[in-house]
Amino acid sequence: MRLLLIALTAVFAVWLPRAPVEGRDRDTPPPPSGAGLAVLPIDPGRFGNLQYARTPLPPRAIALTFDDGPDPVWNGQVLDILDERGIKATFFFVGQHVQLHPERVREVVRRGHNVASHSWSHPTRLRRWSRAAQISEVRRSYGALEAALADAPPADRARLEPMFRFPGLNEGAFLSGWLNQRGVMVLSAEGGTDDWRGYSAARITRVSLNVMERNQGGVLILHETRPQMIRALPDLLDQLSARGFTFVQITAGMEGRARALAADDPVLTLR
Repeated sequence: MRLLLIALTAVFAVWLPRAPVEGRDRDTPPPPSGAGLAVLPIDPGRFGNLQYARTPLPPRAIALTFDDGPDPVWNGQVLDILDERGIKATFFFVGQHVQLHPERVREVVRRGHNVASHSWSHPTRLRRWSRAAQISEVRRSYGALEAALADAPPADRARLEPMFRFPGLNEGAFLSGWLNQRGVMVLSAEGGTDDWRGYSAARITRVSLNVMERNQGGVLILHETRPQMIRALPDLLDQLSARGFTFVQITAGMEGRARALAADDPVLTLR
């Protein structure tokens, strides 16, 4: 009976209807785009061939991910750019910023994007911390996300994903294993925009196009805290679509959600 309840809960969480974007009629399709709105479930593991196995996406499919927010200045601009193209992404948020700007988290999920953890304080040497401190970073970050979404509609709360991205992609074996045991996917990427290096918008676009062509798509990391990335984003997305890339939104598969619900000490409750 316990296994049946877990399975039913997992199915409900994955297939829960998504809330429509405010200001758009429920029956009106999103703006035309080469992106599409495909949702791709992925079971727990470590993905992103910068470090691990290639993320199981179709050829020339891209999953957009945004790190380091929510930023009160730039987050809304990113959402508007994505809305104009009918693209949905996953935002890896830092817990401290979530605590300061919970309204941005609610807006992100309201517009149909997923949210996940990028730690509580973004320590780039997290793997060198004590095991207890590493676990605390994860738990505090998910605690902040759950608190931000506590009063959100169920469909919006379901967009809190059991996914984690290490700050600076500095993965540690202990925490990766601990997360996977609890149904949390560790996600790296197939490529980054290198926007954190202070590059110009033109160079960010050029780097991103090259890395996506080289990998035939995959998970792409962007940072919503970098103004030059915001400037590059519209043209970058349009050029990727013109080259025949499509965009998918990754989400946790049934196995991950069931494992998270069954864990004795889950990282998040998936309410």
